Amino acid sequence: MQPIHNELGSAGRPGEPGYDAETERESLRMTLDQLGIDVADFAGWSGGGRALLEFALAYPDRVRTLTLVEPAATWILEQLGEHVAEVDQANALIHGFAGREVTEDDLAEFLQLAGLVQPGEDAREHSAWDQWLPHRMALSWQSEELDRSGRSVDELVNIRCPVLLVKGNVSADLDKRVVDVLAERLPNATVVELPGDHAAHIQSIDAFLGALESHVTTA
Repeated sequence: MQPIHNELGSAGRPGEPGYDAETERESLRMTLDQLGIDVADFAGWSGGGRALLEFALAYPDRVRTLTLVEPAATWILEQLGEHVAEVDQANALIHGFAGREVTEDDLAEFLQLAGLVQPGEDAREHSAWDQWLPHRMALSWQSEELDRSGRSVDELVNIRCPVLLVKGNVSADLDKRVVDVLAERLPNATVVELPGDHAAHIQSIDAFLGALESHVTTA
């Protein structure tokens, strides 16, 4: 399933006011309802992982297993008072994209922040640049209301299903720490570290699929 902001952003539409965490959560619920799916195994990467955390907190009985690849849930660190300067920097950049045209320079800066481009590397020279570029307007939907759903870190204990947490061994410290905090606070979590960065599940796809299959079939 593709989140609304990815679909419309990739089609070139700027972010709309009012698009928030509830919109993403309820669009997923309505999709499942329409398909007649009561319970499912869910996997999400980055913003998708953040959205699935919100869904699992709201509808825990509908989640059999959860797989989160470096979820963009920096609100967790924000509440814990960790990596304050880095979280503030990330929020200032990402929320600054909301509702406006996202340029190539904006995209390059975001890719550095997300750890998809390594320090000192020119984003435009990256092998995936031509794939990323057409989807840059999805960043225009990344508002503060989308990032902050009003959830509390203390609620994480209520996600009791088996959770597979995935991080890359050269990912940004911010992304790794979100995974580590989730591992500490989720009652039934397993962490897998793969060779790679924020896209380690793609860069080490065979290892990721093996871990995912084991996670889902043994739950």
